[in-house]
Amino acid sequence: MKITEKAAYIKGLADGLELDPKDKQTKILKALIDLVNEMAEEVSELEQCYDDVCDQIDALDEDLAGVEDLIYDDEDDDDEDDEPACVCGEEDAAYEVVCPTCGAAIGLNEDQLNDGGMLCPNCGETLEFDYDEDELDDEDEENSSENGSDKE
Repeated sequence: MKITEKAAYIKGLADGLELDPKDKQTKILKALIDLVNEMAEEVSELEQCYDDVCDQIDALDEDLAGVEDLIYDDEDDDDEDDEPACVCGEEDAAYEVVCPTCGAAIGLNEDQLNDGGMLCPNCGETLEFDYDEDELDDEDEENSSENGSDKE
C-alpha cells in the first residue's frame, strides 16, 4: 500500500467513527488527518521527482560511458598489444632497446648508441649500452641479407 492510500484509509476510518463535528478532539483529529494527507501527497511528489532525477542520472551515465569509450578507446587498444609504444620519436632509428623499468621501446641511431647510455624518455631510468662493435656489424649484415641487399 502506498503512503497516499494509507492516508486515505485513515481518513475513512475516522469518517466511519461518526464523531461529533463540534467536539474539540474531533477538530484536532480532522486537522491531523488533513496534515497526514498533505504530507502523503508531498512525499509522493518527492518520490516521483527522485525517480525522474535517477532516470536522468542513468541517462547521463550512459552518455558519459559512450564518451569515455570514444576518448579512451585508443589508449585501451595500445594496452592490448602487449608491446610498449616506441617513445623515441626518431625516424632515423637504426636500433631499438627496451627499458627494463617501464618496458618502453626506444629507438636509437648510431650516435646515441655510441654515447654509451641515455635516460629513458618515458620513465627517466638511466640506460647504459654495453656492446661489442663486432656484434653490431654482424647484426647489420644479417639485416641487409634478409632484406635482399646482399645478392651474390
